[in-house]
Amino acid sequence: MDFLHDPIILAFSVLVLLVGILMFRSQQRPDIWLPVIVILIFALPRAGLILPFVDLPLPLAHILASVFIIEWLVQRQKPVSGGVRFNRFFLFYAIAAGVGLMLGLIGRASYIVIFMELCFYLFVIGIFFYASETFFQQRHFLLFFRMVLVISVLVSLYGISQRYLGSRSLVPNVTYTAGGASVARTYVEAKEMENIRVLSSYGDPNVLASQLVVFVGMALALVIGAGISWGVRLLCLGVLIINVLCIVCTGSRMGLICLLIVPIIILGWRTRWAFLMLPLIVLAGFVWAPQLIQSRLGGQFQGVIEGTEGRLMFPEMAWELFKGLPFGCGFGRKVALQMSGLDWSFIIKNTQTIWASGFNSFWLNMFCRLGVPGLLSFLLVLIVLFRYIWCQARMVNDVYVKAVLVGTLAGFVGQGAIWMINNTYMLPGGGLNFWFTMGMMVAGCRAFAVQTYPTMLPVQPQWLARQVATA
Repeated sequence: MDFLHDPIILAFSVLVLLVGILMFRSQQRPDIWLPVIVILIFALPRAGLILPFVDLPLPLAHILASVFIIEWLVQRQKPVSGGVRFNRFFLFYAIAAGVGLMLGLIGRASYIVIFMELCFYLFVIGIFFYASETFFQQRHFLLFFRMVLVISVLVSLYGISQRYLGSRSLVPNVTYTAGGASVARTYVEAKEMENIRVLSSYGDPNVLASQLVVFVGMALALVIGAGISWGVRLLCLGVLIINVLCIVCTGSRMGLICLLIVPIIILGWRTRWAFLMLPLIVLAGFVWAPQLIQSRLGGQFQGVIEGTEGRLMFPEMAWELFKGLPFGCGFGRKVALQMSGLDWSFIIKNTQTIWASGFNSFWLNMFCRLGVPGLLSFLLVLIVLFRYIWCQARMVNDVYVKAVLVGTLAGFVGQGAIWMINNTYMLPGGGLNFWFTMGMMVAGCRAFAVQTYPTMLPVQPQWLARQVATA
């Protein structure tokens, strides 16, 4: 894939892709593009090249998604039935993002960074509307979740192989991080075996664990769901075991904790007795707490707040930001820590890069950029979507689809927990995957949910009533 380093060849390839999209105007067009975009988003999320001026990857999946989003914006004629209930909440979030854009422009931040953050925080959500309004047939959702489960096995096996093959298994321009292939090699070439962290084709162990958590939710729900055939249960059990093994190999601590959270949610869907497993999470907290406290004390004596030490201070940082910057600092700017001994304070300044421009937490980064209005409106969108899918899932008669819907929601809860201490949403394999999956779930609900209608009783004719009364 060395040809991707040539901008002329890349631009020509994009033009060929646009021509191909315009050629497929038949009813089979969604059937053609669904497998392509699923493979790129979930199997090869980082296949592409690195943009040197912003030090970020430009994956082919993002290029294809951008084309589809623009097409949806230009050619959309009327909202799909049921979509109006979402639009107003997305509008609130778009207004908050507009305020962040205005603050960034007023602060004279870099136009490139402003544009990139606007794409990550707002434009990427367009793939949700494209997916929910394009792949509306039942066969689309069935193909989607079957492909995703197969891809999860391939991704996991590739990740596990990196633990034993090292850098020999890394594919150029397919597996890399925002810092390049050299950073990817440092994860899989540790001197001690227990320090090796795999990243598969996702370029980062935490991003990989975040996506595998969703795959685990799907597979586990199909294993324990009611009415599932034993053949499917055994296949999904194999998928589940391989995914869990890969999460263990990533070394992601929040990924391991989510292996407790997600099963409790899914088991709670089947039986309320599963909530008795909640003490396991408390026990896991006691196991990790001493290590985290020790790391924090060591960081304080060094006068540095970074890594694990900084994550422990996220709640305190959020409170200070709420008091001093309730409306955020806007796109293209960052809130940095200024140290003075053991004390620290915030300073606001413009940034020239997008990745090294904030805290290692998606929720805290969004709070910095968009403030309270942006964070609350984003959470409101998620709550509305979760409630819609949960309610519609109860009206789905297909037991396989119902299990996938519930399992994916449980996986999203775990993914949101990972976002608290990692900014995986901003990386390839993060936000785009989340919103495309969310769009497919909404499309699946519309395709499979049985709508309840009021019972229409026949009206008795007047002449028959008079005859009965006369008799």
